[in-house]
Amino acid sequence: MYSDRALVIGAGFAGLLAARVLSESYGDVVLVERDQIPADAGHRSGTPQAHHPHALLARGAEVLEALFPSLGAELRAAGAVQADLGSDFASRVPAGWAPRDPIGLTVPSTTRVTIERIIRRRVLKLANVSLVDGVTVDGLLHDRGTVTGVHGRRSGEPFTDYADLVVDASGRTSKLVSWLAELGVHCPAPMIVNGHLAYTSRLYHVNDDLPLDWKTTCEITHAPTTKRGGAVSTVDGQLWFVTLFGAGGDVAPTDDDGFLAYATTLECQDIAEIIKTATPASPIHRAANLRSRWNRFHKVPNWPRGLLALGDSVVSLNPVHGHGMTLAALNCAELRHLLQDHDLAKEPLVFQHAVAKAAQIPWMSATTTDLGWSQKKLPLTTRFLQWYARRLFEVIPGNPQVYRAFIRVSQMVDHPATLVRPAVLWRVLWRVLTGSRPQARQR
Repeated sequence: MYSDRALVIGAGFAGLLAARVLSESYGDVVLVERDQIPADAGHRSGTPQAHHPHALLARGAEVLEALFPSLGAELRAAGAVQADLGSDFASRVPAGWAPRDPIGLTVPSTTRVTIERIIRRRVLKLANVSLVDGVTVDGLLHDRGTVTGVHGRRSGEPFTDYADLVVDASGRTSKLVSWLAELGVHCPAPMIVNGHLAYTSRLYHVNDDLPLDWKTTCEITHAPTTKRGGAVSTVDGQLWFVTLFGAGGDVAPTDDDGFLAYATTLECQDIAEIIKTATPASPIHRAANLRSRWNRFHKVPNWPRGLLALGDSVVSLNPVHGHGMTLAALNCAELRHLLQDHDLAKEPLVFQHAVAKAAQIPWMSATTTDLGWSQKKLPLTTRFLQWYARRLFEVIPGNPQVYRAFIRVSQMVDHPATLVRPAVLWRVLWRVLTGSRPQARQR
């Protein structure tokens, strides 16, 4: 063990994973959380996004299984639905329906509340991990360039706690930039891309009378013409999570009639049929003006010792694209790896550079898509990526090989460079040159 005590700000998904990793290197790990968290906490104010679906990508599921052995089995026992990303998904791109062949990648479909509750139980069973909830952190304690703890309020009384390492995992609402400014540490302006997207969601009880041949269905938006989309995922055993997407100024209503009317405009009529016939299990919730933000902490030369930041505190991506939980998991996997050879309390920028590296591909993916709705003139590289993505989506219907390659990249299993390998590239170029899709090979 490098030192004695680590403190994690935020006991959400990223904070819990960070505490799990730090428990291997620190004698005492304390989670400090603003919300009150009973043992079986459901929705809480600190995670309003839990009212919407959360995608755990295949790469993220792999990392979680390494951190929490048999987690997948525990999630399934709690009602999570395991789905093959090919045969169990009915996916529609603007050009038509994607192939339904098995891909061999499966992901658990569950709610944020369920996965967080199960992971919280696991983490708090660790002998050297504890939770202090109901704490509002107001700033960092410091001494000569080293963060030594946090100060704030709990139940109206002053709160102070000291640690050898402080980790900010407080998410999208993190105040770390202003806390650092109070210490005389100034960060570059964050990169922000506003996708001007919205999603509106509701849970329904599964209607077994509907003859559906999928576990998840999705119809995507795609700039510049396809402004509406929707998705349904089977979660927690007997619930459907229905979400309607809007882009380019379109927003699904939050009243019953408007929600249904919006769904009827989609190609996938299963979504509207569910809304018409299934029994609601929650109110309708909307999140709008969704954006991506990157705090470039790795570029701060006088970053204080004793402080790390990860997850949405650093890079918060437009949640429509589903990278958030997986990127947080990758951050914590890298934290575990680096702690084997580094005292990160003394070398914090080693970790912040690793966080930045992990963010590059999902940032490029999410922002390139969102910038498709921008009216500004974009860099040539961005315009080329958007052009290639449009052509790729045109080829997906009827081409299992192209779709398999696309899914493996979107699930962060393969590098995006695989989408320009000859087997995929020639199909895209054939479509451009001839206006038709090359015949898919027989498997």
